[in-house]
Amino acid sequence: MSRSLDQQRWRVCARQAGFTLLELAVVLVVAGLTSWAAFSGYTTVSQEQEVERGRAQAQELQAVLRAFALRNGRLPCPAANPDGYETVTAGSCSAGNQLGWFPYISVGLELPTDRLRARYSVFRAANAVAALDADLAVALERTGDTVGDTTYLDATDLIVALNNASALAFSSARTYLTGDAGAAGAIDCASNQVMAAAYWVVVPLQDRSGDGERLDPPHAMTSLCAASPSAPLRWNSDDVVVAESPAQLAGWLRQSMP
Repeated sequence: MSRSLDQQRWRVCARQAGFTLLELAVVLVVAGLTSWAAFSGYTTVSQEQEVERGRAQAQELQAVLRAFALRNGRLPCPAANPDGYETVTAGSCSAGNQLGWFPYISVGLELPTDRLRARYSVFRAANAVAALDADLAVALERTGDTVGDTTYLDATDLIVALNNASALAFSSARTYLTGDAGAAGAIDCASNQVMAAAYWVVVPLQDRSGDGERLDPPHAMTSLCAASPSAPLRWNSDDVVVAESPAQLAGWLRQSMP
């Protein structure tokens, strides 16, 4: 009798212990899933915040470029080194220099940390005839004004250069844009060369492509091509792009001139 009672008690204890362990297992699983969900949400929110910061920075750089063009009658020269200064020779943008780092200090900005520095390209097509020149990084009198005239070497001369750039045949040897994976076609610098750009700025974020470089396809350190600003974020690219065609920038300058 006593032995039977002991067995019953053992079974009850075993069932109770087993139930308690089951409960504990369920709690651990739920806690694990909750932690995973929280971490995943944090990662997603963190990445989205970084993208928004990248967009804000790109928009700021575009506004600075426009103001610089309006004030100086040219676009800034790219920086060959990531030191924030335009690369110039004898006070003028060095010949052939159409791609490099954004010249933060030369346009009046503080130099950001390495991981936030943008790439920059500007359209350049010099011509010995000033009225036909389309070198957007050089201030040149293109309208025939003389020293002392109120419009000498001002934004009107840059507008002429922008109009000249718009009239030139497309060339992949100058700053240009590819598609947006939508209405503008594939994002492919070789097979889908959409249009010339007066400039583009690429703000790289994370290395989505896994090649060890923050610039993601189609962007590369030596390429004059950038994706259309309307291109969405993709699994292999989170670069943020701002750009304008020569006609777009000329229109903005006309509206902004006093």
